[in-house]
Amino acid sequence: MRRSRIVSVGASLPGKRLFGNGSLDHAVRAGRMALEKSSYAPRDVELFINAGVHRDEHYAEPAFACFIQEKLGINVEFQARQTASFDLVNGACGVLSALDVADCMIQAGQVEVAMIVASESNTDRDPVPEYVTPRSGAAILIDASPEARVGFGGFAFQSFPEHAGLLETFVDLSVRRGRLHVRRDERFETVAREAVGPVVAGLLEREGVKAGDIDLVLPSQLSPEFVGSLGETLGVAQDRVVNLTGRFADPHSPAPLLALDEATRQGRTGAGTRALFVTVGSGLTVGAALYAF
Repeated sequence: MRRSRIVSVGASLPGKRLFGNGSLDHAVRAGRMALEKSSYAPRDVELFINAGVHRDEHYAEPAFACFIQEKLGINVEFQARQTASFDLVNGACGVLSALDVADCMIQAGQVEVAMIVASESNTDRDPVPEYVTPRSGAAILIDASPEARVGFGGFAFQSFPEHAGLLETFVDLSVRRGRLHVRRDERFETVAREAVGPVVAGLLEREGVKAGDIDLVLPSQLSPEFVGSLGETLGVAQDRVVNLTGRFADPHSPAPLLALDEATRQGRTGAGTRALFVTVGSGLTVGAALYAF
């Protein structure tokens, strides 16, 4: 079976910038980094998916992916190659959902090279105190793996609609230019921890992988408590879990890619490494995916 592999990842980390700090800026910066680290040119990208949620000026339509694609120069000329470009919004699980779509299209031979980007930015002049997500972005390039053993394995997603009200975000359009609101129940993390275990266990059983075989966990960064207890929840040594919570608050949709970027910088993604992506978002939804380096 054809597999898709990770070619490169780009990260636009949270930081104090006077300019270029919006969701478009972060997505473009990360996308350029991913391209620069690869052997691909912008024209080679045949599938482009934006999985970010919170956008500059609460922009909704047309697809934000089109603006990022244009800034990256990915087949924007009328007679250039065609690139399928769209938004896929699934909260903090959006990146994994987009990777699942791209993986399926590569397996089917419909595309050879895909890029997924995710960025977050709240441009409200006076943000509500409940919104603590830092402005950041990340991008990942994937292509058809030349090696049967390298690439993505199975994906798993499960929603728990009975807990849908534990985390909600919405834009109040009665306010000029809109205002983003966040409602997060104090039970959200507890329920999230309880939901993650069975979803991951089901994926591992289906793929014939034991928890002890996981070398690296690339998770959502909900809080120090959530990430700090994830090893126990999954039955994996805690030092295999990438923890970014000491550096910044939960970056939301870019989180698993920022974790991947950090692991790569630390030299933890060498050949033979088996990684597990784990995401938790509103809905309540849990996403998981296996990857073999």
